[in-house]
Amino acid sequence: MKPMPHYSRRRFLAACLAVPSLAAQWTGFRGEGTSRASGNGYPREWSPEKNLAWDTQLPGYGQSSPVLHGSQVFLTALEGAYKETLSVLSLSLETGELLWRRNVSPTQRIRVSNMVSKAAPTPAADADSVYVFFETGEFLALSHAGEIRWQRSLVEEYGEFRGRHGIGSSLRLAENGVVALAAHSGPSFLLSADKKTGKNLWKNERPQGIAWSTPAVCRHRNQEIILAGSGDRLDAFRSRDGSLLWSLDGLEGNRVPSPTPFPGGAIVGSSKRGHNLAIRFPGEDEAGPSIKWRAANATTYFCSPLVYRDQAYFVNKSGVAYCLSLATGEELWTRRLQGQNWVSPIGAGDQIYFFSMRQGTDVLRASSRFEKLAENPPLAAGRQYGVAAADAAFLIRYGDRLIKVA
Repeated sequence: MKPMPHYSRRRFLAACLAVPSLAAQWTGFRGEGTSRASGNGYPREWSPEKNLAWDTQLPGYGQSSPVLHGSQVFLTALEGAYKETLSVLSLSLETGELLWRRNVSPTQRIRVSNMVSKAAPTPAADADSVYVFFETGEFLALSHAGEIRWQRSLVEEYGEFRGRHGIGSSLRLAENGVVALAAHSGPSFLLSADKKTGKNLWKNERPQGIAWSTPAVCRHRNQEIILAGSGDRLDAFRSRDGSLLWSLDGLEGNRVPSPTPFPGGAIVGSSKRGHNLAIRFPGEDEAGPSIKWRAANATTYFCSPLVYRDQAYFVNKSGVAYCLSLATGEELWTRRLQGQNWVSPIGAGDQIYFFSMRQGTDVLRASSRFEKLAENPPLAAGRQYGVAAADAAFLIRYGDRLIKVA
């Protein structure tokens, strides 16, 4: 393999040969789509002087969350006034050193602004590859060493992406497919591509309309895919062939948060009061799901709901957190956090972590009673965009920095 710029072959091989713990897996947006971290020992408190493992300046800027597989961290970034350079990055989980950088060119020119997504879709990783999707249409798979295995332009194949805010939906892995959603003001679709070849396994047309919601894969339900965000409804698809299994209509305000599955059902988040709810999945003889409860007051906007230890957590646009009983929807407590949250809350050990956009991180007891354990300051200027959790550590993504606390 020809050495690529920006990485040391010796150090790259050392990182690959390191033996990671089983916990060093956070392979997609919100991990497996639930924001539940495995293991214990996650830090409650951190600052620039405490529990800071490393702080790496990144080449380029991005809004995607980091993903982890074994000893490597993968994320995306871009550079240029029109996103001329798109980058896939790999860092060492242990040291934060940049192992390699692979650049690709966009097929759609999009002017960079604060209103348009900037390398927003989060990649997905498995034992063989890392899969990447950019809002300029590039869709590709790379080996863990940074070699491109296949590459497509969904813009060239299906038409340019339209809309004021760009594409933000992240990739999801299901069975042998990589699931991608393109929901914008033009022809929209959900597709599953073969992991090894990149060719479509299936493709479904979707209603036009911008949505940043990411598909969820129900691991307890034959990897059934559930999708919110387009057409004000919730749809379920068979992951093997993309066939529609059922739909739930009448939902509003669900174009950003992703549904959160749990055994037997899912929580659906919405920015509109009365449309945050828990559903029960249909049985074999039932045509569709049933609504278990609707939240009376709780809403969520940028964040996806969290299900953790018999509670459901929501954060509204203003940074107010709600804790509800998963069984009944009863509101157990409500508190204002340090600030607005863009990162979905994470459950780890006995704690719930709320990462505010600029003000820092609130750490609460995972309990039906409100108890704040810590209030951590921001570690860099700018916005906290995404977090990965593994090996009793958090990787916190700012636009051009990745920071590990442990």
